[in-house]
Amino acid sequence: MTERRLILFIATSLDGYIARLDEGIDWLFDDADYGYSDFYAQVDTVLMGRKTYDLSIRLSNDPYPGCKTYVFSRSLASVADPAVTVVQGNPGDLVTQLQQQPGRHLWLVGGGQLVQQCLAADCLDQLIISIHPILLGSGIPLFSSGFPERHWQLIKTQAFPSGLVQCTYNRVREE
Repeated sequence: MTERRLILFIATSLDGYIARLDEGIDWLFDDADYGYSDFYAQVDTVLMGRKTYDLSIRLSNDPYPGCKTYVFSRSLASVADPAVTVVQGNPGDLVTQLQQQPGRHLWLVGGGQLVQQCLAADCLDQLIISIHPILLGSGIPLFSSGFPERHWQLIKTQAFPSGLVQCTYNRVREE
């Protein structure tokens, strides 16, 4: 059985924001695939926070076809979609449980608070960060303080004609 990894595949501005303060993402490039299709073919499960879920539903009535979706929320009890499970617990516990089941990789879609929780739980295995060449000046940060130091190894960079640079990092596990 292939190891199921939790992968953060996300876009950020040059100054490290994943969305504007009003949660707007109008600045994201949508002129090319930027590796999304190849990445999506490797996952069958998505994890996200409630605000990210709300945004994804506004953008598409079926944003992650073929994937089981887990939404982390302290306020949402359930949703009508049978492919979506609302979770109120520790993301590290769910990731450990999912990694013991057969399947493809797990995609941590976002948002910022859930990324922080996954870093604190030390359950993230890979980061794929698409850096857009724009400075927003303020917004929702991808990373903030409050999690232990973690070491990552750069395994790939890809620059696109638009100026977007995609960096892939694997978690360095200390033995």
